[in-house]
Amino acid sequence: MRIYLFGYASDDFLARVVVTPDERTVAQLARQLVSWGWAPERNGPLTVRDERGAALDPESTIAAAGLGNGDVFTVERG
Repeated sequence: MRIYLFGYASDDFLARVVVTPDERTVAQLARQLVSWGWAPERNGPLTVRDERGAALDPESTIAAAGLGNGDVFTVERG
């Protein structure tokens, strides 16, 4: 099922709406968000956090991680 999420990257000041299938992984979601940012070529580890600040397993699907329509997530670099 397609869901919409609000994503923030730690090195960007814009929020982005991401519409994506919920069977994608958290890691794929993170890479998609940072690819639209200021420095998409910058490498390094990405940590995805939910609205409560809990780190999400990058190998989990978006649905299994508990993200649903309208949820906010943050991607931290490095």
